[in-house]
Amino acid sequence: MEAVVETRTQGEESTAIWKNRNFLWLWIAELCSSFGLSIFMFSQSWYVVEVMNLQASLGLVFIASSIPRVVFMILGGAVADRFNKNVIMFLSDILRAIVALALVVWLLLGDVSIWSFVMFALVFGVLDAFFWPANSGLLPSLIDKQQLTRANSVIQMTSQSSFIIGPMLAGAIIALGSYVLAFSITAVLLVIASIAVFLIRIKKKEGTSEKQSPSNLLSSIKEGIDYVKQSAFLCSLLLFAIFINLFMVGPLQMGLPLFVKNVIGGNSLDFSYLEGSFAGGMLVGSILIGILNIQRKRGLVVIYAVLGSGLFFALFSFTDVLWQSLVLIALLGSTFSVINIPIIAAIQSVVKQEMIGRVMSLLSMASLGLVPVSFAITSGVLSFGVDITSVMLTGATLIIIFAIVVFMKVPGLRNFE
Repeated sequence: MEAVVETRTQGEESTAIWKNRNFLWLWIAELCSSFGLSIFMFSQSWYVVEVMNLQASLGLVFIASSIPRVVFMILGGAVADRFNKNVIMFLSDILRAIVALALVVWLLLGDVSIWSFVMFALVFGVLDAFFWPANSGLLPSLIDKQQLTRANSVIQMTSQSSFIIGPMLAGAIIALGSYVLAFSITAVLLVIASIAVFLIRIKKKEGTSEKQSPSNLLSSIKEGIDYVKQSAFLCSLLLFAIFINLFMVGPLQMGLPLFVKNVIGGNSLDFSYLEGSFAGGMLVGSILIGILNIQRKRGLVVIYAVLGSGLFFALFSFTDVLWQSLVLIALLGSTFSVINIPIIAAIQSVVKQEMIGRVMSLLSMASLGLVPVSFAITSGVLSFGVDITSVMLTGATLIIIFAIVVFMKVPGLRNFE
């Protein structure tokens, strides 16, 4: 009987977030925004490669979008803690929609160049820097703490699904319609997202602090940095983000095409299978976390997941058969979700509401800021003739060692509930 009651209670909790109108609007906004951006990114990349025939210049577009995210992210966190987060998200979405419409007009006039895409990427990067901290900090003000893990898993599933299905939709739209139609659909989806965010009504939760951030933005940013430095738990999470992005993301993203070509002797189709398998693994991991709705030992779960990611990455470096590579990279992708979702839910549940934007921006900046460094290190090592499997194995080994050290030396994270 007790098991029946417990199951029923978990079932009621799993449906409670969908009865929350504010969460429903946030989910609709996430759905439209992530699909819109996924379609935009694919269409933009394919236009540069196919129509403009400027494959080598595509990196300029990615750099133009990533640098403003890193530079302005901490400022975006401070702004998110001082103003209404849904207003920031609304403005970001509506401005991105205007940018997409401007690109449509530019295409119709027939005067688009690579520098047009670079300029649009810069604007998107700046807007992302303000959107992401506000988005991460908004959820805790909409739902109860015990529902944060499940709610984050739903948001992550939506985002990950968009980056699996979005490119396929974009490809079909371009093939059956045109680039103008693809970018127009992006604009429409972003407008819908902005409307959904605008309809969110935030009520101040009981027990939240009335303390205001310093009037000076620089002082506000410093306060956020000091807040993180004083917490062993938050510092450990930042170190995890740094290590994973420094020693895994670069070797994985840069090395995957080389791995396909040089190790398994595959082609572009095999490369797409591996990328799809990784994304599918992340989606499965998100679903699993959403079902389990982990509330206890979250720190231990994160440490084990980081350790698992290192082990799967190491095993992946030893494979030379496609099906084995597909299985292992899917398992690796699943650990990314098991790491990210509990971390985000934990931060949202323990960090003071007036600090959440700055803390999330620091975590994002630690992740995003080191990706170019990781790319540079990987490129440098490869230029000395080191094979990609050795680079992957070295990165995986460092991740494993770091996870063991944190488990033994940081009880604050290991014992975090």
